[in-house]
Amino acid sequence: MTLLLAITLATLLPLNDLGPAPYGYGYIGGLWDDGTNTIPADHAAGGLRRASLIQPLDADGNPSPDGKIGFVVAGSQETSIIADAFAEMTRNDPRVRHDDVVLVNGAFAGADAVHWANDHLVFDRVRNVPLHAAGLTEQQVQAAWVELEDDFPYPPLPIQYGDAYVLKSNIAGALRAMKKRWPNLQVAYLSSRVYGGYATTNWNPEPYAYEGGLAVRWIILGQITWMRTGSLWDTRISSLDYEKGVAPWVTWGPYLWANGTTPRSDGLTWQRDDFASDGETVSDRGARKAAALLLDFMLHEPTATWFRVDSNRRRAMR
Repeated sequence: MTLLLAITLATLLPLNDLGPAPYGYGYIGGLWDDGTNTIPADHAAGGLRRASLIQPLDADGNPSPDGKIGFVVAGSQETSIIADAFAEMTRNDPRVRHDDVVLVNGAFAGADAVHWANDHLVFDRVRNVPLHAAGLTEQQVQAAWVELEDDFPYPPLPIQYGDAYVLKSNIAGALRAMKKRWPNLQVAYLSSRVYGGYATTNWNPEPYAYEGGLAVRWIILGQITWMRTGSLWDTRISSLDYEKGVAPWVTWGPYLWANGTTPRSDGLTWQRDDFASDGETVSDRGARKAAALLLDFMLHEPTATWFRVDSNRRRAMR
């Protein structure tokens, strides 16, 4: 690790702990606007409207009591590993709705953000392999967990073509592509990468994982501003209008970044054995840690009631 990187890492605070304090280059912390960690009321209401449309659909996308709700995971290698751990963790969980909600791991190594944004072959593979294996069609996909990265990032901020700027453009394009291929996709939960400070290569170390959180925040704030004003907040993001079917409604999924062994305010840390020998690929332990955060999110997120078995039904099943 270079001295500059070590100094940079030592000063980084998770966005949810940084609050309105500055990160640098004119940017502040917080998961939402103005350094807060609270979703704006109008955006929350929009999400509840979209989520209310999620219901079992048949293969043609028509409501059916015998239909399915497709919940797709989109991303690259890290996302896929976490998704497998999540699938195993939820397999027999009585709090999770198993009868008609179908989890599909559509993430795979090499499918980074630029491919999801620009390559129809990614969607063809998802349709032909994991969706087909799950007995689902593209018309039945209605929710997604999305964790995208650039496998070969540009330089970090603050230069004009810094990777976080490129990444937000690719995430926006990916969301529009998802809505086009999965026309009934209503909600997408966005996460940025886990900690990258143990990476032993120069391909994707910090601060890329950290600044990816800024890219996710810009995407969500871009959608909020567009829905409020109907005008561009950021030309690299452009329209993500969920009422007109341009993109799904988006919100934060679990925020996965913590500064290594330094505990986050909620206690989250990333230890060296949470990663494989390259210091970047999550190990089984690291995947389970991230999957547990995703499960906790899905069990409490107001727009994810479709994922859960309600308490009355659980009592009846005992």
